[in-house]
Amino acid sequence: MSLPFPWQQAVWENFNHRIEQRRVPHALILNGGEGMGVERLACAMAERLLCVATHNGYACGSCKACQLLAAGTHPDLIRVEPEESGKLIKITQIRGLCSALEKTSQQGGWKVALISPAESMNIAASNALLKSLEEPQANTLLILISHRPSLVPPTIRSRCQIETLGIPGSDMAHRWLMEVAGEHAEVSKVLEMAGGRPLLALEYLQGDGLESRQHVEALLDSVRRAEATPLDAAQACQKYDADELVEWIMNYIHRLITGELQNQRNPALFHFLDKLIKARGWILSGSTINTQLLWEELFIEWSQVFQRGR
Repeated sequence: MSLPFPWQQAVWENFNHRIEQRRVPHALILNGGEGMGVERLACAMAERLLCVATHNGYACGSCKACQLLAAGTHPDLIRVEPEESGKLIKITQIRGLCSALEKTSQQGGWKVALISPAESMNIAASNALLKSLEEPQANTLLILISHRPSLVPPTIRSRCQIETLGIPGSDMAHRWLMEVAGEHAEVSKVLEMAGGRPLLALEYLQGDGLESRQHVEALLDSVRRAEATPLDAAQACQKYDADELVEWIMNYIHRLITGELQNQRNPALFHFLDKLIKARGWILSGSTINTQLLWEELFIEWSQVFQRGR
């Protein structure tokens, strides 16, 4: 069964307390950046509610409900996610969810729905969900998993309780990563590059993510020092996911501002961050974007940041 990660313990204990007090909300938004394990926490919550023989505040893993959960066939757990990676959740999917929630629980207990990611619902889907949020059924919990809650419509957010998963302390993250990945010389560096998010750091260690991040940061350094042209850097970045690339650059700049450049005032650096935020908005809007032109413009702007700052 799913277990919460160590840095999720406070949220987990609060959820258990709500169950004991019979004050479980009808809808909950779990907010945390990618690499924080939000999906696993949501699954653990669902399993905790649906288990009929909980043990020490966790799903037991052996009752009939847990066996159905493990097999992925529990009739009272409904999952809604995009039909294809990178696509939107459609109104037909939410209508199907709402219809299922209106029915009596087949196992005689709770009904739980997981919507992930919540920000991928299109406008029509979000509007369709409002009825279930405004007229909740008894013993029903909607868990909306969100990595960017600002993209979830205010009408949805205002009808949900929001739990935010903060970045764990560096000691906890470092200790957990060492336990999972084993002794590794790059742990501290990778955690820093991952913005303190343990699962993202683990992904970097186990895959080629670290190499990709280092390549992008080397390009940024080269353009910054006029050792490479913005056009060459833009071309080299075409192979990366656009949204992920923007996040990498933002994280790199944050480390510059809080580290190497912390005593050097350069307003152009913050103007560039504003441009990155706008670029991410265009990317997430789903509009057709010529990424080559976008990266060219951004890298040209990046090269000028330090010309102005001299």
